[in-house]
This record gives sequence, structure tokens and C-alpha cells, in this order.
Amino acid sequence: MTASVTSISKARATATDRAERVRANNRIATAILVLVVVLVVIGLGATQSASSAVAIDQTRDWLYYFKRQMIGVGLGAVFLLVASRVPYRIYRKLALPLFAVTVALLIAVLTTGEDINGARRWLQLPLFSFQPSEVAKVAVVFTLAYLLERKHKILDQLSHFVVPVLFVVGTVALLVIRQPDLGTLIIIGAAAMAVIVASDSPMRYVLLIGVAVVLVTTFLAFDETYRATRITSFLDPYADSSGSGYQLIQGYYALGNGGILGVGLGASRARWLYLPNAHTDFIFAIIGEETGLIGGLTVIGLFSALAVAGWLVALRAPDRFGRMVAAGITTWLSFQALANVGGVLGTLPITGIALPFVSFGSTALVVAMGGAGVLVNIAQSGVTRGR
Repeated sequence: MTASVTSISKARATATDRAERVRANNRIATAILVLVVVLVVIGLGATQSASSAVAIDQTRDWLYYFKRQMIGVGLGAVFLLVASRVPYRIYRKLALPLFAVTVALLIAVLTTGEDINGARRWLQLPLFSFQPSEVAKVAVVFTLAYLLERKHKILDQLSHFVVPVLFVVGTVALLVIRQPDLGTLIIIGAAAMAVIVASDSPMRYVLLIGVAVVLVTTFLAFDETYRATRITSFLDPYADSSGSGYQLIQGYYALGNGGILGVGLGASRARWLYLPNAHTDFIFAIIGEETGLIGGLTVIGLFSALAVAGWLVALRAPDRFGRMVAAGITTWLSFQALANVGGVLGTLPITGIALPFVSFGSTALVVAMGGAGVLVNIAQSGVTRGR
């Protein structure tokens, strides 16, 4: 009788603990959804303000970029909803086909993409343009996680660790750098490193890959003149204030003009064609000008909270694949936000990459919202870690 009572008590305690973990996971998933929605709304307002002047100058329609971003938000909402409902484990089966399609699209960009300012990054389709390198971020995370999970018992053998990493990351890297797009390649590399760290790979191999990534990135940063110029303008933008340092200096002026509370929504001066790319990679400067230090810190706080929530998802994921995918997506989104904001603030070199969920750009927005949906699904997909 006593044994039966003890067994029932243990079962109830286990059920209670499981229910609490489910509630905690649901809270994390809800937090991710709320954070993404808030960032997207902020992005819509910032896009409208930052793009109105250039839209008038280029199209005579001051809502041109805003309307295009609204389409991206609509598509992104669909992707987020679907990704949050589709069991993430299905991406095991889709990883290699998605990777093959992504590689084909990256090759198509190099062969048929439109050359804009010496770069081929966009495929011009009948109704819209499309940037395959954004899809490559997701494809690398899924494919690398899939391969490292399959080999988790033999990852202590160097060949079984290096081959999948070189196959996935190396193939995409060669195609992306040909566009050329070092900024996106750095984000892909950071996401891949997060997947590797979250895998069962021996730490000595992780460190080996980390050193290799740093060396290759450093070489590529100085391999082309325009990239080296970005480094020198980051170190001293005033040395060429009307040339390579112009954008960063104008960003400083915008942020300085904002002060603590900002000049008010829609009242930015920098957007009137003083600040290049105000609605894309320098949209944070417009946010800082219009909402001040308070607004800028709020955006940084939202991304920090999203990073914490994403890593909690990774830590609580029910299996290896979920853990690696969550780590990769979280690092991709948070590291890209860090690189963008750091470039605007002058604490990091300008990479030309967008601020996730905020900057204008439908492809990046749709893919980022889809990635957030996958995080939500992993958060809601169990409470015990699979082996």
C-alpha cells in the first residue's frame, strides 16, 4: 500500500513538473512572437519615415517602399505562422533538397543576376526580385544540423567532422563571396559556428574551425580594395569625410541630433537624402534620430531579449537537431542585429547587412520571420531532451 501511494505521488510530481515545463516553453514561444511583432511594427514605421524622401525622388510616390514592405510583412506573417505549426523535425527530410535548391539559386544569381554597383545578389523575377543568399542562411543551418546529428557518434573522428562542415559552409561560401557579399557570408559563418558548438563535436575541433574562420575572414576583409577601405574608414571616418567615411559620419549626425528623446516620429533630417541607405542598412540611425537614445536602447533591448529567448529554446530543445537549429537561427538573427547596429554606431566596420525585422527588404524580412516561426515550433515541441 505504501509503495502504491509513493508511486502515485511520484507520478503526480512528474506530471506537475512536466506541465510547468510546458507552460514555461509556451511562455518562451509567446515572448518570441511578441518580440518579433514589435520589431516588425517598429520597422514599418521606421521604413516609412526613412524611405519617404528617396521614394519621392525615385518614384514620386512617398509610400512606394512602405507598400512594398507591407507586402513583405504579409508574406512573412504567413511564413511565421506556417513555420510555427509545422513540426520542425520535418526539416531533417527537407534539409538536403533545400540546400540543393539554394546552391542552384546562388549559381543562377552569378550567371543571370543583375549587376548592381559591381555586385550580383538579386534574381529579377517577373513580379519581384529575390535574394537567394538570405535563404542560404536557413539552408546552411538546417543542412549542417542534419549532417552533424547523423554523425553525432563519430564526430570525434576528424574526417567525419570536417567533411560535412566543408561541404555545407564551403560550397555556400564560395558562391556568396563571388557575388561578392562578405557581410552575409560572415552571418552565415556565425550561424554555422553556433550549430557546431551546439553539436556533439569535440571542443578541439570547434576551436580549430573557429581559428580557421577568423583567418579566412581577415584575409577576405583585406583581399579587395573596397573592403579594406571600409576597415580604414571605420578606424578613422573623418580621414575621408566626403568619401568612404561619409555614410558613417552622417549616421553620427543623425544619432547626435536625436539626443535623449529624439526629434519626433517622421521628423528626421538625415532622411532627406543626407544619409545614404537610410531605409536599409542605416535605418537604426533614423530610429535613433527620431526616438533618441531611449528609442535606440529599446530596439537593442528587444534584440537582446530575442537572443535570450532563442538560446533558452536551444537549451530546452527536445533533441539534438532542435538544439542545433535553434542555436543557429538565434545566432544568425542576433549576430546580424549586432553587426548592423555596431556598424551604425561605429563600433564595428560597416558590412552593408540589414537590421532583421526592421530594415527595408522583403526577402530578408520573410526569411527572418520564417526563422522565428521555427524557433516558436521548437519551443513548443516537447520538454525532454532526446538522445
